[in-house]
Amino acid sequence: MMQEQNTTVRKKGQHLTSFERGRIATLHSQGYSNRAIARALNV
Repeated sequence: MMQEQNTTVRKKGQHLTSFERGRIATLHSQGYSNRAIARALNV
């Protein structure tokens, strides 16, 4: 059975990947604001 859905595009309100969580933690520790972090993650 083949998967017909594209699961690489995340819909609004879904959980973050572990990579995104790590990136958020890094940017937060560097002093980035929440808005700047969202911009960097293209959310």
